[in-house]
Formats: sequence, structure tokens, C-alpha cells
Amino acid sequence: MNIRSFIYAATAALVVSYAAPAAATVYTEDFEAGFPAWESGWFGANSNAENCYGAGQGRGNNPDGLWISTVGQGCSSSPVTVLFDNAFAASLTSFSLDVAGATPTVLTIFDKNGATLFSTNVTLTGGYSTDPGAYVRYGATSNNGIGGFSFTGNAAGNTSIDNLEARDGATTGGVPEPATWAMMILGFGGVGAMVRRRRGVGAIA
Repeated sequence: MNIRSFIYAATAALVVSYAAPAAATVYTEDFEAGFPAWESGWFGANSNAENCYGAGQGRGNNPDGLWISTVGQGCSSSPVTVLFDNAFAASLTSFSLDVAGATPTVLTIFDKNGATLFSTNVTLTGGYSTDPGAYVRYGATSNNGIGGFSFTGNAAGNTSIDNLEARDGATTGGVPEPATWAMMILGFGGVGAMVRRRRGVGAIA
């Protein structure tokens, strides 16, 4: 490969490496595996969520989803606030879930700083007792992470969640750091100088 071909190939490689988008990671949880398998998955490992029957317990009278609660809260008919771990929360750009409520409750999804992204009264379907259940889907997107979600009222033990989906940020196109640009320019300049020098030597010879 001659010097000119090398320059073209190197330039093309750099353009591709910085322009190619990085695929987002999609996390899903449908609670279909035997309980308590979900506790070791992404949702259980990155939040304070807990089965209202307690850690390591079965699904009880909920054949399709999870009676949502938080660590130590149990089925206490009290408000529930699920928080994602800080690093995980900061990486997320969207979050959605299916909800089947037995008692009136308001669902709120908030960013990593606690600012509300989405809030609504949950439609009470009563669909938590069948498989498949009758749920309503809710979700939010964010440029400031997803900190978690909450349910008001008597939610613990009375609100079922299912089919969770979270996405982390995808890079739409890499933009080199200033130092990287400088190294690239110096490198191409050096190669260009070599080309000129070789042409000069050839002319003298």
C-alpha cells in the first residue's frame, strides 16, 4: 500500500469509527420466570424494589406480574417509591411499565434529580388476577436519567407491575475530543510531510 492509499484508508477508518452510532442497551423484565428469579436481574439488582411478600418469596395471588413494594415495606397498603441506583439511573433515557391497580393510585416517573417526568392516575383494570393480565402501559423519556417511579395511596400490595423496559443512552455519533483532533491533525501532517519528502527525493534522483 502506498502512502496516499494509506492516508485514504486511515481517514475512512477514523470517519467510520467516530460516525457510527452505538446501540442502546434495552433492559426488560416480564416476571415470567419462577420467583424470585427477577431479584437477580437488572431490576432487582439496580433498585430498592421488592416483592410485597418479601425477598425470595413467591408471586402469591398474582400470576402474571409483581405486587410492587420496596425493601422492608411488605404488603402494607402504603405509598411506594422505587429508586434506581445512582449510576444506573444516570444512564437511562427511557422507562416504561404495565400497571394493574386494585386501589386508586397516582403513578409518577421522575428523573435522577427527582424532577417529575410523567404523572397520572392509574387506570384500575383489576387485571392482576389473570394470566395474561389486563394492564395499562405508561412511560417517560428523559435527558437527565430516570431516577425511579412511585405510587401514591395504598399501593404496596395493591398495585401490580409487569413488562418493564428501560433503555440507556445511545451515542448518535462520536465527536472526538479536542486533544484527539490535535493528534489526528499532527499525524496527517506528518504523513503529508513524508509524502512531500519522498516526492522531493524522487525528483532529485
